[in-house]
Amino acid sequence: MAKKMSEKEIAQEQESEDQMIRMFKDDFDAMQQEADKLAEDNAALVAENEKLKTLAGEMTGQAQRLQAEFDNYRKRTNETNKRVRIDGSVDVLEKMLPVLDAIEQARLMIKDESTLSGIAIIQRQLDSLLENFDVKMFDSLGFDFDPNLHNAIMEEDAPQESKGKVVRVYQQGYTIGGKILRHAVVIVGK
Repeated sequence: MAKKMSEKEIAQEQESEDQMIRMFKDDFDAMQQEADKLAEDNAALVAENEKLKTLAGEMTGQAQRLQAEFDNYRKRTNETNKRVRIDGSVDVLEKMLPVLDAIEQARLMIKDESTLSGIAIIQRQLDSLLENFDVKMFDSLGFDFDPNLHNAIMEEDAPQESKGKVVRVYQQGYTIGGKILRHAVVIVGK
């Protein structure tokens, strides 16, 4: 049989239940406060994470721009160095061309075969040297006069088919890398 509880026992049990409820409520409130604090911390971390992502994106963009600027600088520097080397080569090569002209004049005047063969060896060596610098002599004789390639010093009477064409070459013309190093000095038929 069930025993009847006295009022005092009921009150104690009620008090015990109330105490337990208060304890659970206090624990719940403490856990709720902790959860709220964790939610605030999480929100702060999410905001900080977004800031860092934005900063990382900006830094990545800046690094990419700096890399592109450096690549452009390197290309410009290489191009400038190349032009300086070519300009230096052109200065030296332009000074060598009169030597070639003198050798050609000597070949026309010398009749001794052994001397001519020595001059031919020297000329081949100079031609090889010029070829290493991409210097090429261009033909003018019999071609139409072109002011971009030729410098006419005079005109002379010529047959109809030679009018406007180069009839004599006074000084050979040369190119370097497809650009004119020296115009050919020519006489044009009129």
